[in-house]
Amino acid sequence: MRNFYRYAGLAVLAFAVLIFGGVAIATPSTPAPIQAALVADASVVYVDTGSGHGSGVHIGDGYILTAGHVADSAKSLQIKTAGGKLRPADVLWINKEYDVALLRTDPKGIGAATLSCRYARVGEDIRAIGNPLSLEFVSSYGRISGDVRKLGPWKSVLVTDLTTVMGQSGGPVFDDGGHWWGLPWV
Repeated sequence: MRNFYRYAGLAVLAFAVLIFGGVAIATPSTPAPIQAALVADASVVYVDTGSGHGSGVHIGDGYILTAGHVADSAKSLQIKTAGGKLRPADVLWINKEYDVALLRTDPKGIGAATLSCRYARVGEDIRAIGNPLSLEFVSSYGRISGDVRKLGPWKSVLVTDLTTVMGQSGGPVFDDGGHWWGLPWV
């Protein structure tokens, strides 16, 4: 009889582990919107020009987009990851007319932004991440405040109500799902 209770107790314990263990496995430890935001945050870099700084976004395989006026005419720059790691980045290309530059660095330890492939909707929540003034990796929240339109050399720009400050140039704007809108923030 004593063995019966021992085996019955083990069966109940195993059943409880199976049920509660299965629930723990099926339930993600971090909700999907928070996971997307963490990936977005990890894709942002601080771009050090030596005489100033800006922001950038890692789009994968070590490629970083920033504003052309941030890279200016440099051949290489120093970047800092959200994790605080410093590393060199080569300037591959600058287009001053569209104010965009492409850098390349070692991709190890940098998250890659996921591109949003849809149109922004007026009223939609957005978040810009950058390095304003003497602060690093700061989020600014706002909304899409107008329809997409042509402005200067750009065929389409997003009209927002985000507050931006020097140092945020080149940084990304993300939708509420953590997807990048595809252009560096100017």
